[in-house]
Amino acid sequence: MIIRRHIRQIALAIGTAAVIPLGLMAAAGPAHASHAPYEGKVTASTGLNVRSAPTGYASKVGSLKRGTTVRIQCKVFGPSVAGNSLWYKLGNGNWATARYIANVGSAPRFCGDGKEYTGKVVSRTSLNVRSGPHGANAKVSSAPRGHSLELVCKVNGQRVDGNPRWYQLVGDGGGQWVSARYVSNVGSAPPYC
Repeated sequence: MIIRRHIRQIALAIGTAAVIPLGLMAAAGPAHASHAPYEGKVTASTGLNVRSAPTGYASKVGSLKRGTTVRIQCKVFGPSVAGNSLWYKLGNGNWATARYIANVGSAPRFCGDGKEYTGKVVSRTSLNVRSGPHGANAKVSSAPRGHSLELVCKVNGQRVDGNPRWYQLVGDGGGQWVSARYVSNVGSAPPYC
C-alpha cells in the first residue's frame, strides 16, 4: 500500500493542468500554463453521456457525438464501465467515463493537487465506502466511526442529509468514495477534483 501511495503521489505531482475544452465552456478555476492540455476523441458508437459527477447515477447534463474531440482536465477512479474504472473530468467541469474516450497524446493526470488530506469518520455507525459518489454505487468497504481516512479530492454528487460533497479516498486502482456529510476534516479540506 505504501508503494502504491508513493506511485500515486508521483503520478499526481506530474501534471496539474486545468484546461479549456474544444467546443465546450471553459472550466472554472485557474489554468496552469506550464502543462499542455489533454485531449480525447469520443469512440462510443451511439454517443457518450456527459454527467454532473463521475458516476452513471449522476444527472445527465449532455452528450457527445462519436468522433468529437474534447479537452480533459484530469481523471479519477469511479464505478467501472465495461471494465474501465477511470472517469475523465472534461474541460467544462462535467464528467464522462474514460471507457469511450481515446486519448489523443498523453493520458490525463489524476485529479487533486498531489497532496493527501485527512478526514475522520463521524457517523454513528460505520461509514459505507462506495465505488462512486452516489449512494446507489456499489459498497466496496466500510470505515468505522473515529477512523482516519486519506482524502484526495472532492466532487458534488448525490446529496446526503443536505450535503452534496463526496470525497475520493486514496486507493489502489478502484473507486473509493465517501459522503462528506459523515467526515470531519482534520486540517484543510481537499480541493475539488
